[in-house]
Amino acid sequence: MEKYTFEGHVIKLKKSDYDRWEKAYKNIHNLQAQLFSRAEWFHKKAEYAQKSRWYLSTASYLAKLDAQYAKDNATDEIGRKIDANGKKIFRTLP
Repeated sequence: MEKYTFEGHVIKLKKSDYDRWEKAYKNIHNLQAQLFSRAEWFHKKAEYAQKSRWYLSTASYLAKLDAQYAKDNATDEIGRKIDANGKKIFRTLP
């Protein structure tokens, strides 16, 4: 029997699934921390119906989180942070 790469109270992922999510959600720098957080939420606050659909709802949650991280951390071709319109974000010094 294959061991789980990630095993929370509700969320259990084999290596192949974990690797696929890690590749798909590349803007989430600490996928394991997000999965632990989500697993705890399922364990403590989610209803049974939500727990039974954990895979699809977690994939959707991670997709939204990944898109938000991509938006928040967008950079131009030389690595400067940019806003949603592509304008450079400058920090002002005190």
